[in-house]
Amino acid sequence: MRLTPNFSSGSKLAFLVATVFMLAGCPKPALYREPIVRYQQASTVVIEGARTEYGLANSREYDSLLNAHLAKRERISLSEIDKGDWRVISADALAVRMSALDALTKHGKLLLALASSDAPDRAKDAANSLDDAVKGLRLSLNNNTAPDTVDAKATAFAGVVAEVTKLTLEAKIQKALDSAIKSSESAVEGLIVSIKDDMANLYERRRNSLSLSRKSAVDAYNLELTQKIPDAEKLKKNISGIKKAEEDWDGLQLMLGAGPGLDAMLQAHQELVVYAKSPKNPQDFSELVEAVDAFVSSATVIADSIKVLRSGKA
Repeated sequence: MRLTPNFSSGSKLAFLVATVFMLAGCPKPALYREPIVRYQQASTVVIEGARTEYGLANSREYDSLLNAHLAKRERISLSEIDKGDWRVISADALAVRMSALDALTKHGKLLLALASSDAPDRAKDAANSLDDAVKGLRLSLNNNTAPDTVDAKATAFAGVVAEVTKLTLEAKIQKALDSAIKSSESAVEGLIVSIKDDMANLYERRRNSLSLSRKSAVDAYNLELTQKIPDAEKLKKNISGIKKAEEDWDGLQLMLGAGPGLDAMLQAHQELVVYAKSPKNPQDFSELVEAVDAFVSSATVIADSIKVLRSGKA
């Protein structure tokens, strides 16, 4: 995904002043267009980063389980594997999170369509798409037998967007845009914070697991050295294990992207809400662009991390 480069401080000021004056006579939704374009692009990347981490969570936990048995030289039971207690996120909870991310993505696309006031049909398509995503989210919420914080925030978000889709389908574009931004303040931000908390927890679990793997790999090598006649092939294999553990440890930093990325998304959304409620003067616009710039920068880092994760290097 191509993200617009940051402005230099001098060119940014000129852009802000020129844009505000240029848009002064335009329909109000046009004032949002450029910031929302960049917000939507960046949020898509950050959401995809969270989706990737959720998708890897249980497979990483499964690897940790096997590595723990290996380190302790314990037998592995198929019943233990089948029982699934090792899963860090249940199937139902994972479905809620994936559905919530999908709805957040569609919400961003709706904002973009509404800001493009010359395309009401596209706005209606985006509203229908969001409505479908919310239906999927509600279904996931109903199927989850062990609700948690994310469920509560996702429920609030699903309730907020109903009015927005209704206004959009009625072609009340300006009102729908204002409602989509203002009414989503607590719901969207609450959901972002809950997902960010999830990412922090997953990071700590991954960090602890990799720390144990590093120790286990080194211990295995050193143990072989204590043998009267160390096996050269085992030592070679153990060295490969140490290298793999270190590569995984270095790759841990890739998980850091989701947290700061969600922080930047939260800040950008807050500024978007402030701008929607403001008189929309140059200073208001400047603060919005600053927040979106920071968000785009974070998203660029995350986009690179996603590529590495999907290439199997972490």
